[in-house]
Amino acid sequence: MRHLFLTIGLLACCVHCPLNASDVNVPISHWVYPYLERMESARIISDPELRAYPLTRTAVARSLVIINANRNKLSAVDQQRLDQLRLEFDQELVALGEKAPARYAERHFIRWREDEHYAFFDIDFRQTFEKVTSNRDTLDERTSRTRLGGIVRGQLGGKLGFFMHAHNTLLRGTQDYAVQFDPGIGTPIGMAGDNAYSDDATAYITFSNRWMFLEFGRDQIKWGPGYRGSLMLSRENPQFELLKIQFSFKRWNYSAFHGWLHYSGDAKYLAGHRLSWRLLPWLYVSGSETVIYSNRNIEPLYVNPFMPFHVAEHHLGDKDNNAMSFDLTAFPIVGHKFYLGLFLDDFNSSKPLLKHYGNKFAFLIGHQWVDPFGLTDSELRWEYTRVEPYVYTHKDSTLIYDNYNQSIGHWLGPNADDLFIQFEHSFHKDVSAALFTERIRHGRGDMYHPHTWADGWYKKFLEGTVETDWKTGFEITDQIMRDTFITLRYNYARISNLDRQDGVSATNHEAHIRLVLNW
Repeated sequence: MRHLFLTIGLLACCVHCPLNASDVNVPISHWVYPYLERMESARIISDPELRAYPLTRTAVARSLVIINANRNKLSAVDQQRLDQLRLEFDQELVALGEKAPARYAERHFIRWREDEHYAFFDIDFRQTFEKVTSNRDTLDERTSRTRLGGIVRGQLGGKLGFFMHAHNTLLRGTQDYAVQFDPGIGTPIGMAGDNAYSDDATAYITFSNRWMFLEFGRDQIKWGPGYRGSLMLSRENPQFELLKIQFSFKRWNYSAFHGWLHYSGDAKYLAGHRLSWRLLPWLYVSGSETVIYSNRNIEPLYVNPFMPFHVAEHHLGDKDNNAMSFDLTAFPIVGHKFYLGLFLDDFNSSKPLLKHYGNKFAFLIGHQWVDPFGLTDSELRWEYTRVEPYVYTHKDSTLIYDNYNQSIGHWLGPNADDLFIQFEHSFHKDVSAALFTERIRHGRGDMYHPHTWADGWYKKFLEGTVETDWKTGFEITDQIMRDTFITLRYNYARISNLDRQDGVSATNHEAHIRLVLNW
């Protein structure tokens, strides 16, 4: 532990220099991210920091400055959304030299400011209703989640930034809940009388200057391309405690972290680093590496933000779970984004690439088309993901690629693939609708069942009885007032070989309503 605190102290000294303002992250769930991706596909912005989420508020503001300078290229809807984002990031825009009218003030429930110190407090409320009916076993599931929380962010003396988002969720419905505090089963659930609840918090402090950002606390990370999911670090991964450092230059972005994961044992750690390079104005290449280790003290070699983990793992006895990924994002034609991701869990070039069980890899390929066929304010997207057998597994159960019993990587899990197609159109800056169809296939196994000698030397993709799930549906989102969104989602699902039982089928109707308010 002393190595960790020494590292924090050294990094803090590095950033203890003249600062513009302390910075915090924009939560991964914020709607600014799909907006920036749309602007990037239209080749209005180009920034290596867009290769890894979350972005800092200053990084988002820099992109908004560029977009505003090219607003004559935007549709009326995109201009109106830009103006709303300028409302929200007005403080960072002013720090970058932008002059905004008085009406461009971000609203907050409570404001406090004194000299160089300030803090903002907001209320967060979410209500979700879900209903699933099926023609099999008279399935009728109803779930209600009522979430209330508070968000605090600010800075002290222009050098220390802080962010905290704490919330409590009341769980109700047809599901039976029980007290659960074992992270090896999932996130904690408490009981108050007949009511079940869960709670969580994002909480961290930051130091930053023009070229470096340091964060220490509890947060989320998403690395790599992907709309439905990411191969290495997915947005679905629950939050974890981390120490993160990030460097940003004109064409480069480098990020490294050391984190603490949650499972039933004593200690489980995740470390990673990622480099993204703008090779051409329309081409990005990135490489990432992670390592999971457990049941011992923190390893200084893995805390070192510049140490190749593949080398470090060998020096430590080759007893940990190291993985690498590479991705490419290209914008060869205005309005088109193509992306490709490759995840290597284990790889042995002397063995047959597609047949040997030890070659554990996954890949993802996709395309986003902005304003297809001349349809303004629309997007057409397709994405295909394939995860080979035994990916994310490990012979040592403490080194499985999970956190709170949930995959850190893609939600598909091993021996599965997903084909997703979606068309989305915005009728107004506040109203959008999407139509989608998806096919999910899953063969034998999951990430908690590694290869055994009984499985033989060779693997077969989609081996065993394959469950196939076809989904078709729509989603409508309306911003009924500023920062208050209501979303209606419905899909029809046709499932064959349900739960991988040969010949068993089902048809489901799934409805989802969500209200989100931030004040």
